[in-house]
Amino acid sequence: MIDLISTDALPNDTEIYAEVVVDSFANVKGGIDRSSALLYYSAFGVEYAFNPSFKLHSEVWLTDNHSVSELVGDEQGVNNIEANSAGLHWGKLALEFSREHLSVLFGIYDINYEFDVLESANLFVQSAFGMGTVFGVSGPNGPGTYPAPGVTARFAYYQGNHTAKFAITDGAPGSPGLSYRQPSEQPNKTNLLLTGEYQYQDTSTRLLLGWWGYTDDSTYLNSVQSTGQRNDGWYLRGEHTFNDITLFGRVGAGASSFNFFDEFYSVGVTGNAGLIGRADDSWGMAWAHAKVSENAEQPLASGESVIEVTYSVAVNDYLSIQPNIQWIGSPGASLTTDDAVLLGLRFIVSFEE
Repeated sequence: MIDLISTDALPNDTEIYAEVVVDSFANVKGGIDRSSALLYYSAFGVEYAFNPSFKLHSEVWLTDNHSVSELVGDEQGVNNIEANSAGLHWGKLALEFSREHLSVLFGIYDINYEFDVLESANLFVQSAFGMGTVFGVSGPNGPGTYPAPGVTARFAYYQGNHTAKFAITDGAPGSPGLSYRQPSEQPNKTNLLLTGEYQYQDTSTRLLLGWWGYTDDSTYLNSVQSTGQRNDGWYLRGEHTFNDITLFGRVGAGASSFNFFDEFYSVGVTGNAGLIGRADDSWGMAWAHAKVSENAEQPLASGESVIEVTYSVAVNDYLSIQPNIQWIGSPGASLTTDDAVLLGLRFIVSFEE
């Protein structure tokens, strides 16, 4: 095994990791522009345990500002490494205290590390299979996730197969390290995002039940007058594994007065290629649909749909190559944009010690 990074001089309680992702995409049918795009993302992280109770989490991201969604015209996000700005960002800079059943974390932190996330669904390149679309595009700037995590306080309690988590984070995240909070549309009012989740997990099954809500009620859809309603929502998510195959699904909804998409559904299956002697390879097929709110400006299609088929080839311990194909139905819920078909190829180089 090749030592990509020498760790001989690091303390035993230090963990380091790095990842580089390069994506090549071509829009071969429909959408807005029959063209191609090349995107990259890299991360470098260090975790240091001061003692058994205190740990420092740190991670930086390097992103570009190239876009696949500009070719398609979709809203959910064809590519989950796409960022709206190029440069170096703090992805994580947080201190965690843990003791027995309790964990408390504070700092710059992407809530999608721990909330509304399933490992099986993370195989996919399409953003809709990460954080559910209604939650993922909510708020004036989106929640505090990649590529702009916010200052976060997260509390967790663990007991056997059960976990309860709660977080308070920036409801209008800006640039990490430069602008920890951007003002909401209503002057002199701070917008916070509150998130809670209950999780059950055993050896083969994982279930998530979550709620999210914003404290600022000033960002209604254009056609909606103030109603006294709050921008909040919920999700139910789960996965079950049997015979090296994992089935997963998600349903969720958000307040229709605030969110362009107010309902979301997804289902998928993943597995490994052990039957052909490629146990380290992974494959997956998944479908997602985001329904447009009746309060969104019309005329629009009823929603935007996604189908993705992907296969990840583990070349060695450090490199994987992942071709994928996506179909986007009614991109942007437009009645005039044709359904799109995209071909993608992802290269991932990763290391951890």
